[in-house]
Parts: sequence; structure tokens; C-alpha cells
Amino acid sequence: MMDRKLFGQFIIISGSGKKVGKTWLATALIRAFHHSVPLIALKISPHKHDSLGNSKISYSSENFRIYQDIEPHHKNSGQYLQAGAGASFFMEAEDCHLDEAFTIFMNVCNPEKRPVICESGALGGKIKPAIMIFITSGGEGFAESKKRSERLADFVLPARIFSADEVALRIKWSGGQWYYEPLSVTEFKVQS
Repeated sequence: MMDRKLFGQFIIISGSGKKVGKTWLATALIRAFHHSVPLIALKISPHKHDSLGNSKISYSSENFRIYQDIEPHHKNSGQYLQAGAGASFFMEAEDCHLDEAFTIFMNVCNPEKRPVICESGALGGKIKPAIMIFITSGGEGFAESKKRSERLADFVLPARIFSADEVALRIKWSGGQWYYEPLSVTEFKVQS
């Protein structure tokens, strides 16, 4: 496994599939920290999206595009604005172009190195965030790339049955970096 450079201002949320709670957790973290931390949000997808909501292009090349949302909308990155992110970006970049796209994002969209809450399946394999969270629906039937993300994660949460507020209580921002208290998955399960 290659060495991944540490980016202490990043929290990355990934998961085993759709509808496991990635955006739900990201928006909960944004709501928990937006009053005290000047954070921005980033959604990365290898797929082109036809409907992006009200956004503008921050950077475009033949290999990838980065959009900045102008106002809240129903897509993931628009929900980040609604939750209180100071800025929200959507990056369309296939995994083979992610290194270049990430460098551009940091230079063009986040030159101040502000804290970032990022929803991405692939970025955690390229960089080492301060905190990497993987949300799983359980079972063995997901792709090897997702299994790798699960292995790299600082903690793994069960899909849709964890308390996002409890997760947020364990995370702190200090000295230009995110930190988390050690935890056990059972602490995050919603009490029935």
C-alpha cells in the first residue's frame, strides 16, 4: 500500500453503497460544527450528473469538473449548504484523475486549507484524512475498492442505525486538525 499524505483538515465519509447514511452523517457533522468551524463540504463522484442544482463551475478540464453550489438544493452538495457549510463543492472525477482533481481543488477552491467534510468513495485511498468513516450495510457483497476503504477507516458504522449526533460529540477541531475520541460501534447505535 502506498504512503498517503496526511490532510488533517479532512473528514472523509465513504460507504458500502447508496442509502447507507453518508449524506445524513455529513450534514449532521456540518450542523454540529458550522457555528464554530469555518468548514466547507465536498462531494466527489466518478459519475457525471445531469442535474446539479444551482451551481457554477470552479474548474473544468477534459478529465474532471469542480462545481460550487450557489444555493441549497436536493442533491448531496446542496444539502451541505442547507446544513450550514460555508461553501459546498461537487467534483466529477474518475478515480484515475482524482489526484490531479484533488490538487486543483486544494489550490483553487480551498487555498486557505479550511476544514473539509468530504463524501467520497475513493479519496481516502489517495490521502490520509484526520478521520475516515466507513458506513456499511453489512455482508460481503461489495466491491474490493469499498472493502479497501473499510480497512482504511478509523471506524466503521452500521448503515442507518447509528446516532449521527453521538458521532459528532466524539469529534473535535483543534489546532488546524480534526480529532476523534476512540470509540466502539455499539456506542453509536440508536437505542430502540
